Amino acid sequence: MTQPPTTMQQSRFFHVTVAFLAVFGLVACGSNQEYYRLSAESSATSSAGDRTISLGVGPISLPSYIDRSELVFQNGPNEFQVPPNVSWAGSLQENIAAVIAQNLQEQLGAREVVSYPWPSGRAPTRRVALDIRQFHGISGGDAILDVNWRLQDSSGNTLAHGSGSFREPIQGDGYAAVVAAESRLLAQCAAVIARSLSR
Repeated sequence: MTQPPTTMQQSRFFHVTVAFLAVFGLVACGSNQEYYRLSAESSATSSAGDRTISLGVGPISLPSYIDRSELVFQNGPNEFQVPPNVSWAGSLQENIAAVIAQNLQEQLGAREVVSYPWPSGRAPTRRVALDIRQFHGISGGDAILDVNWRLQDSSGNTLAHGSGSFREPIQGDGYAAVVAAESRLLAQCAAVIARSLSR
């Protein structure tokens, strides 16, 4: 026959339950995860563009300090912040490639610009690979992008190359303003690449 729990057992069960609920409450309070994605800048498509362009963007090389799921924010000359609850929604490399591809498509008036990894059966004949050296926001200042890029043929031979350092003011507070400024940086970068391809 099962004996009813003693007063000591009831007290122990009560304290364990309270401790569990307290831990659960802390976890729940700290689980407000924020996710962000970069976006292309809308612009009028050039009517004089080359609709036969077969161009791809990628792969994208990132420095180790931003090659992670979380956003990185500089808040001092030699200090960076990596907030644990603020993350990229998906791969940052793929997001950058897709955004620059969309910007280039509009700026060049191209029929299609694809991003790496290439869609099945649609490998482009020319590719823009990017080596990013810096890409982050600075507290009380701008978002910055330092990048090298190479135009390659389908065999990986370099046809042209260039580099650029871009800055964009962070307009507003919060991480959404940082990501918006970083998106505008990618539009600046795409415009420089588009001008070099149009020569």
